[in-house]
Amino acid sequence: MSKTSRKQFFITSFSWMASLFLLEGGLGLVNRLSADKKNSTPIPGDAHPVLESDPTAKALGFHQDAKDTDFNLYPERKEPTAKNQFCKHCAQYTKLNERWGKCNIITSGIVSSNGWCSAWSKRS
Repeated sequence: MSKTSRKQFFITSFSWMASLFLLEGGLGLVNRLSADKKNSTPIPGDAHPVLESDPTAKALGFHQDAKDTDFNLYPERKEPTAKNQFCKHCAQYTKLNERWGKCNIITSGIVSSNGWCSAWSKRS
């Protein structure tokens, strides 16, 4: 059995760790980017998404993704009856394409079809 110097041990260990990191991280990044491209629908025209920091949006607890809703502030969103409460099912929502639409209440931009705010009302 040959002796390995401390320097050679660290170089070999670092090489293996770097290879594993790049393999895992690189492939994961490629998969995420390709999934994002498949699922993304372009924003129509020169429109821009509503910022969650917009005063009206903030006052209504609006989020472009309903999963980000603060359940401590809006416990009703956590109830089973609210599982289909998304902008796309709201009476205030007008569809522009599969992913984006306009809201009659938050007018500073367009909203995601998977968004939510406390002004949600069932479409009749």
